[in-house]
Amino acid sequence: MIGWDIAISRLILAIIFGVIIGLIMAFFFRKGEEQLGEENLNLKSKNLPPRILTFIITLVLILLVGTAKFPAQLKYILISILTFSLIMIVIFILKREEAITWLKETYFFTKSIIPLLLIGVFLSGIATKIIPKELVSNLAGKNNLLSNFGGVLFGIFVYFPTLIEVPVAQTFLKLGMAKGPLLAYLLADPELSIQSILVTSKIIGKKKVAIYVILVAIACTIAGLSYGFFTTIKFF
Repeated sequence: MIGWDIAISRLILAIIFGVIIGLIMAFFFRKGEEQLGEENLNLKSKNLPPRILTFIITLVLILLVGTAKFPAQLKYILISILTFSLIMIVIFILKREEAITWLKETYFFTKSIIPLLLIGVFLSGIATKIIPKELVSNLAGKNNLLSNFGGVLFGIFVYFPTLIEVPVAQTFLKLGMAKGPLLAYLLADPELSIQSILVTSKIIGKKKVAIYVILVAIACTIAGLSYGFFTTIKFF
């Protein structure tokens, strides 16, 4: 285990920084938000079309069933039924332009994310075997600005799936990483991974993403420094 102190600190800081960064983003881009709000006034009275709602529910069900702890045979049957239903919805229920838009977006994210995901998982598998303990200790063994910022950069460029974050974090602790840089990495990894940046830029635009990345990187670095300082004077 990496410790309840890191887990609780990560949870609390993620919430606090989420609120603060959201407020800062709203302040910087308030003009754009006001214009967007005016443009969307007429949309408030419109309900989501049943076909779109059915489509979204089917996608969510596939996700939930795929990650649920069902017996393998039952899971395959349910996913097959849901996938067939999804295909029927796309072909016969969605409008042509809606189906084409969804397929284009699916292709874009698949093309952008899958290669990075495969590379990230591969690197995560070999990194702990080939990285010398002395290197980790020298680069991230102390709680200073460079080490914490290095933890943030590592979270950006090397993606570890959520399920293996904890064992990877344990490995880094064994290799000599200080807890401050480790927390900085754990905060940055899900928020600033290349995959997350690509998805977010598609939704809010490159300019907002650039500001977002800078703010999160600063926040994660400060969090690591602060946590490392508090653990040094034994507040935990």
